[in-house]
Amino acid sequence: MPAHDAAAGHAEHSHVGRYLAVWGALMVLTAVTWGLSRFHIPGAAGVAVTLAIASAKGALVALFFMHLWDQRGPNRLVLLTSLVFVVLLVLLTLLDNATRFPLANPPDAETAPARIREAILNEAPPPAPPRAR
Repeated sequence: MPAHDAAAGHAEHSHVGRYLAVWGALMVLTAVTWGLSRFHIPGAAGVAVTLAIASAKGALVALFFMHLWDQRGPNRLVLLTSLVFVVLLVLLTLLDNATRFPLANPPDAETAPARIREAILNEAPPPAPPRAR
Protein backbone atom coordinates (compact mmCIF):
# COMPACT_ATOMS: atom_id res chain seq x y z
CA MET A 1 0.00 0.00 0.00
CA PRO A 2 1.54 3.34 -1.00
CA ALA A 3 2.23 5.86 1.75
CA HIS A 4 -0.16 8.50 0.40
CA ASP A 5 -3.07 6.02 0.40
CA ALA A 6 -2.42 5.09 4.03
CA ALA A 7 -2.27 8.76 5.05
CA ALA A 8 -5.48 9.50 3.15
CA GLY A 9 -7.26 6.62 4.89
CA HIS A 10 -6.44 8.05 8.32
CA ALA A 11 -7.54 11.57 7.38
CA GLU A 12 -11.10 10.51 6.58
CA HIS A 13 -13.55 10.74 9.45
CA SER A 14 -17.11 9.61 9.68
CA HIS A 15 -19.34 12.58 10.39
CA VAL A 16 -22.55 10.56 10.57
CA GLY A 17 -23.04 11.34 14.26
CA ARG A 18 -22.51 15.03 13.65
CA TYR A 19 -24.95 15.04 10.73
CA LEU A 20 -27.58 13.27 12.83
CA ALA A 21 -27.12 15.77 15.66
CA VAL A 22 -27.48 18.70 13.25
CA TRP A 23 -30.52 17.08 11.65
CA GLY A 24 -32.04 16.63 15.11
CA ALA A 25 -31.38 20.27 15.94
CA LEU A 26 -32.99 21.33 12.66
CA MET A 27 -36.05 19.20 13.45
CA VAL A 28 -36.31 20.71 16.94
CA LEU A 29 -36.02 24.25 15.56
CA THR A 30 -38.64 23.44 12.93
CA ALA A 31 -40.98 22.16 15.66
CA VAL A 32 -40.35 25.32 17.69
CA THR A 33 -41.14 27.44 14.62
CA TRP A 34 -44.37 25.51 14.08
CA GLY A 35 -45.27 25.79 17.76
CA LEU A 36 -44.68 29.53 17.80
CA SER A 37 -46.83 29.93 14.70
CA ARG A 38 -49.79 28.77 16.79
CA PHE A 39 -49.31 31.67 19.22
CA HIS A 40 -49.65 35.32 18.38
CA ILE A 41 -46.56 37.20 19.48
CA PRO A 42 -47.46 40.89 19.33
CA GLY A 43 -45.47 43.54 17.56
CA ALA A 44 -42.02 43.09 16.14
CA ALA A 45 -41.09 40.46 18.72
CA GLY A 46 -42.69 37.72 16.62
CA VAL A 47 -40.67 38.71 13.58
CA ALA A 48 -37.48 38.91 15.66
CA VAL A 49 -38.02 35.44 17.14
CA THR A 50 -38.83 33.95 13.75
CA LEU A 51 -35.77 35.54 12.15
CA ALA A 52 -33.55 34.32 14.98
CA ILE A 53 -34.77 30.74 14.55
CA ALA A 54 -34.41 30.94 10.76
CA SER A 55 -30.90 32.36 11.14
CA ALA A 56 -29.91 29.54 13.48
CA LYS A 57 -31.23 26.95 11.04
CA GLY A 58 -29.46 28.62 8.12
CA ALA A 59 -26.22 28.74 10.08
CA LEU A 60 -26.46 25.02 10.89
CA VAL A 61 -27.03 24.17 7.24
CA ALA A 62 -24.20 26.40 6.03
CA LEU A 63 -21.71 25.28 8.66
CA PHE A 64 -22.27 21.55 8.59
CA PHE A 65 -24.02 20.49 5.38
CA MET A 66 -22.04 22.95 3.26
CA HIS A 67 -18.88 21.94 5.18
CA LEU A 68 -17.93 25.47 6.21
CA TRP A 69 -17.20 24.24 9.74
CA ASP A 70 -14.17 22.37 8.43
CA GLN A 71 -12.99 25.14 6.11
CA ARG A 72 -10.53 27.90 6.88
CA GLY A 73 -9.56 31.23 5.38
CA PRO A 74 -11.23 32.50 2.21
CA ASN A 75 -14.37 30.39 2.45
CA ARG A 76 -15.22 31.72 5.90
CA LEU A 77 -14.35 35.24 4.80
CA VAL A 78 -16.79 35.00 1.88
CA LEU A 79 -19.51 33.69 4.22
CA LEU A 80 -18.98 36.45 6.77
CA THR A 81 -18.84 39.16 4.11
CA SER A 82 -22.10 38.03 2.56
CA LEU A 83 -23.76 37.87 5.98
CA VAL A 84 -22.62 41.41 6.74
CA PHE A 85 -24.15 42.65 3.50
CA VAL A 86 -27.44 40.82 4.11
CA VAL A 87 -27.71 42.35 7.59
CA LEU A 88 -26.78 45.76 6.21
CA LEU A 89 -29.45 45.62 3.49
CA VAL A 90 -32.14 44.45 5.92
CA LEU A 91 -31.25 47.17 8.44
CA LEU A 92 -31.19 49.88 5.78
CA THR A 93 -34.64 48.80 4.60
CA LEU A 94 -36.00 48.84 8.16
CA LEU A 95 -34.43 52.23 8.86
CA ASP A 96 -35.91 53.64 5.67
CA ASN A 97 -39.38 52.52 6.64
CA ALA A 98 -38.96 53.70 10.25
CA THR A 99 -38.01 57.22 9.21
CA ARG A 100 -41.06 57.80 7.03
CA PHE A 101 -43.88 59.87 8.34
CA PRO A 102 -47.12 57.92 8.89
CA LEU A 103 -48.87 59.16 5.75
CA ALA A 104 -46.17 57.62 3.53
CA ASN A 105 -47.18 54.12 4.62
CA PRO A 106 -50.30 52.54 3.14
CA PRO A 107 -53.50 53.46 4.97
CA ASP A 108 -54.30 49.85 5.84
CA ALA A 109 -50.78 48.93 6.97
CA GLU A 110 -52.06 48.19 10.48
CA THR A 111 -55.02 45.99 9.51
CA ALA A 112 -53.81 44.35 6.29
CA PRO A 113 -51.87 41.46 7.94
CA ALA A 114 -54.95 40.39 9.92
CA ARG A 115 -57.17 40.52 6.83
CA ILE A 116 -54.66 38.51 4.77
CA ARG A 117 -54.39 35.90 7.54
CA GLU A 118 -58.18 35.61 7.71
CA ALA A 119 -58.40 35.18 3.94
CA ILE A 120 -55.74 32.46 3.92
CA LEU A 121 -57.19 30.54 6.85
CA ASN A 122 -60.76 31.02 5.59
CA GLU A 123 -61.84 32.45 8.89
CA ALA A 124 -65.03 34.41 9.05
CA PRO A 125 -64.27 38.12 8.96
CA PRO A 126 -65.10 40.04 12.13
CA PRO A 127 -68.39 41.88 12.08
CA ALA A 128 -68.13 45.38 10.72
CA PRO A 129 -68.62 48.15 13.27
CA PRO A 130 -71.86 50.09 12.91
CA ARG A 131 -71.50 53.18 10.80
CA ALA A 132 -72.25 56.54 12.32
CA ARG A 133 -75.24 58.32 10.82
